[in-house]
Amino acid sequence: MTILKTDFYRGFLSSGFVVGVFSTVAIFYFGSVGMISHITSAVAAFNNTLKYNNISNLLILSATFAYGASFCIDWQTRFAFSIIIRSEKTAYALSKCIAAAVAGGAAVVIGAAIFIGYVCVTQPSILPEAIAVEMEFSNQAFGDLLVKGEAALFFLSYLYIVFLQAVFFSSLGLMISGYMPNRYVAYISPFALSFVLNQIANVFALPIWLDPAKLATARVLGATASTILWMATAVFLSLTVICDILFVRTAKRRIANG
Repeated sequence: MTILKTDFYRGFLSSGFVVGVFSTVAIFYFGSVGMISHITSAVAAFNNTLKYNNISNLLILSATFAYGASFCIDWQTRFAFSIIIRSEKTAYALSKCIAAAVAGGAAVVIGAAIFIGYVCVTQPSILPEAIAVEMEFSNQAFGDLLVKGEAALFFLSYLYIVFLQAVFFSSLGLMISGYMPNRYVAYISPFALSFVLNQIANVFALPIWLDPAKLATARVLGATASTILWMATAVFLSLTVICDILFVRTAKRRIANG
């Protein structure tokens, strides 16, 4: 537990975490330009910003800034070896996986929550008019929540998916850093790979659950909120576990070889 506390301390009190939060706010804010007017509801402002400006890809960078490059920093400063003397390789690697996932997810979701608070304060209403909900949102992701007037659950559902996306891509950056311990590789490679995964999904017309980039914006029509949340949970957590397994194996081997 000591090593995990150390990683959480380093993750949440780092400049990278602060950069992750503020970059998320900036991405949402500048992504909202042209998407918000004085007659737009908070729900519509958030929905349009997230779905129609491809900002979910940029949020991947915010996720990796938090703690995705932690192994690179440890490797270059040899900090890992001083920790392992007091613990052991598996505990060290697992601690990195947990801290990177939680810190990356938290940085992005805090930034997204700040933006939601901003649009809720600045827009004239939280929910769109009833006719707009029925015609524009009822068949979209989490539209069933809006039909019931559950704006809070609508926002929380999207925050949950944004969190899961950030957890996965932060873990992906950590996993890649195990093979190439360079902090810039850890920051950029998940962002680049998201485009590759999206192109593969488009070329082969893969379902949305095989396209993390689209799943992150919940572009699912006609499905209930619970179905979308279960799908996102299963996909992103499965991918995260795979990344963590690969990182643990790679990190242990790299540390053993010195």
